[in-house]
Amino acid sequence: MFDLSNCRFAFLDLETTGLSPWFGDRVCEVGIVLTEGKRIKRTLEWRVNPERALSLAAARVNHLSDEQLAGAPRFGEIVDELQAALADAVVVCHNAKFDLGFLDSEYRRLGREIQFPNLIDTLLLARQYFELPSYGLPSLAQAFHVQIVEAHGAPADALSTRNVFFGLMDSLKELDKPLDDYIGIYNSPAWPEEGIQLPTELSEAISSGRPLFIHYVNKEGEQSERWVTPLQVIGLADYIYLQAYCHSRQAERSFRLDRIVGMQVEK
Repeated sequence: MFDLSNCRFAFLDLETTGLSPWFGDRVCEVGIVLTEGKRIKRTLEWRVNPERALSLAAARVNHLSDEQLAGAPRFGEIVDELQAALADAVVVCHNAKFDLGFLDSEYRRLGREIQFPNLIDTLLLARQYFELPSYGLPSLAQAFHVQIVEAHGAPADALSTRNVFFGLMDSLKELDKPLDDYIGIYNSPAWPEEGIQLPTELSEAISSGRPLFIHYVNKEGEQSERWVTPLQVIGLADYIYLQAYCHSRQAERSFRLDRIVGMQVEK
């Protein structure tokens, strides 16, 4: 019953200019690892000209620059090849709502819609079946004894997602469920009732109330480090802000998310 050997999977990851397509952020890199069962058949990578500048936080995470992306094709120039790669595959993402919200936005700019009749989110799977201190990719890789790819960017994260997925599946074999039981459906639009989708670590800090150590760059370009306890994320007229209790100031403060260039949840 639990046989993955002949299934075609497309492990997908994106890099973006920021955290929110609703505030104009765009896709700047796409990575896909195509497998037949566990066997890797092909790895695809596209850098994309996002037609806007990278935020400080995004550039720090994905190690891309505006200069590198300026000569890349626009999303509309790669969308058909991307669509063909994902067709007839089980699409697997980690924190799918974040990535697919961006894909949905890019497709809508082109007057198109995306539909994935077979979708698996390794974040949701891990949260549903396992009690773990953290659900970020590095933590899951450690929990399921699989390799995390240390390189930066979408192709590396897609490969890490592939490793984590099969680690998850090996741990779930004893349940003897068919693969269909783990598959969901994605139809445009992207979960609109749930608002802003956040990276895994920030979402965990907010939901658990655990303190967060952040590296923050203010509008003058000055960097500071501090412990904060996240309270909520809000969208204002210009961008998304984290409202948090700042331990050094002993008061509530607001931090623009695209200026948080590093974060670590207290363990």
